[in-house]
Amino acid sequence: MWQKIKRNLGGKTNLVPRDERGAVLLVVTLILALMSVLILSWGREWRLELTLAANFLEVRKSRRLAEAGVYYSLGKLARVRRVEAAAVQGNRIIQSNVSDQDILRLDNQPRILKFPAGEVEVRVADEGGKINLNQAKEEILLRLFMVLGIPEIKTRTMVDSIIDWRTRGDQPQPYGAKSSYYLRLEPPYVSKNGRFETVEELAWVRGFENSSIIPILTDFLTVQATGQAINVNTAPPQVLRAVGLSDDNVAAIVIARQQKSLQNLQEMGSLQLDPWLGQRQPFSFASSLFFTIKSKGTVINGKGSYTTKAIVRLQPNQSSPWSFVSWMDDFPG
Repeated sequence: MWQKIKRNLGGKTNLVPRDERGAVLLVVTLILALMSVLILSWGREWRLELTLAANFLEVRKSRRLAEAGVYYSLGKLARVRRVEAAAVQGNRIIQSNVSDQDILRLDNQPRILKFPAGEVEVRVADEGGKINLNQAKEEILLRLFMVLGIPEIKTRTMVDSIIDWRTRGDQPQPYGAKSSYYLRLEPPYVSKNGRFETVEELAWVRGFENSSIIPILTDFLTVQATGQAINVNTAPPQVLRAVGLSDDNVAAIVIARQQKSLQNLQEMGSLQLDPWLGQRQPFSFASSLFFTIKSKGTVINGKGSYTTKAIVRLQPNQSSPWSFVSWMDDFPG
């Protein structure tokens, strides 16, 4: 029944039952399997922690790059504004030392800045080239949404609801909404009956709930005090169509302003535009003091990016050359 006696170096004997050898082997196997599972589990957790740490570092670097793009653009804008303000002193023309490369075109088109840690895509837009959300007439908003490809029935709801949101009273437009509608939602709230403070405030308005179009609308709408005039030299083609210009007119303006900025209505007249256009819609030919800067930072060989959106007001005659109207981190886009 017993296996033969095996003596160890200390003179002791180990009697191992023959029938228990399989049980011992099974226990050892189970222990090794458990240890393997624990080690693999720890390994996965360590890899996950390392991945999270790497992602956090990448996001942090991308965010810093985006911020650098904002301040780089601000510096350029402030410098160009100073040169413009000092271009004429009395009757004497001041020679500008700002090269064409230093002058940012305010057309919201992407421009790439290279940094040692990565690159930044910067878009600078003049708020004066956008439609004022608090002042725009009903027909202009309708045309804008239709130009953007929004179905007509949805467009009617969106425009009426915008008008209801920004005006006083409790009686809604035919397709709009006042507090009686919003109080039935979850969570309930009341209609503002006042001016929009941001374009993103549209998220509270009927027709825009959970809509992905709001970040896009920030390229065409503004709430800044730039007046009702639209800057012909910086307005996107969609805005020019929304204020009543034909496709041919818009194409002519876009081609002309690529060569040089338009200076007056007479130059627009040379493009064979509608002669009554200036009476229906006021136009401007100079940039405003308000600008939107969208800056997207991407780390070298990075898998993600980070976008910062800032609205700024230039202050050329003050100690601080600019002030921030708003700053949005992790902006979609």
